[in-house]
Amino acid sequence: MDSSIQIVEKPDFVSWDDIHDVIWKAHEENRRNGVTMKYPSLPGNEIEKKLGAEGKMLVALTGDGRLVGTAAMMPKKAKLWFGEHVFAYCCFASILPEYNGKGIYKEMCRLQEEMAREAGLNMMMFDTHEKNSRNLVHSIKAGYKYVDYRFFRDHYNFVMVKWLDGCPYPSFLCKGQFLLRKCLMILKSLK
Repeated sequence: MDSSIQIVEKPDFVSWDDIHDVIWKAHEENRRNGVTMKYPSLPGNEIEKKLGAEGKMLVALTGDGRLVGTAAMMPKKAKLWFGEHVFAYCCFASILPEYNGKGIYKEMCRLQEEMAREAGLNMMMFDTHEKNSRNLVHSIKAGYKYVDYRFFRDHYNFVMVKWLDGCPYPSFLCKGQFLLRKCLMILKSLK
């Protein structure tokens, strides 16, 4: 990672509106490409509210204190095909375009995993627009598995999970369950 960038838990001098601005700017290309996501449009106070008391916001700062990236992690309960679990839910991941490729996102993901372990959580989860290929490619390389498919009013999301102590299921089972859910969601959305 670029040594001039520091990643820390959100300090007081970084406002929630500053965080919103970075998330909004970081997802500009996605919006141009028709990839709409709910979280980048949330105002700062809604981001803070969404994270709640247990959530943690990481920020990437330049040497002069400029905010260039964000990533959050919060405990969240979810029921998926393999049961109901409390996950470390990752969200609000955004890096300003001019800072992409500097290892910031990768380091933030590593820190999220560290925070999850410290919180006693063994699974990381996030969901993202099915057309967010950059995030999906990175996630597969980092050990995430496709586990579910969700339909929203105007798009589909992939749900990805990473077991920090290794996936307890064979790859074919994860892939099969994901494909089954994808087919069911598509059929359901056609009704």
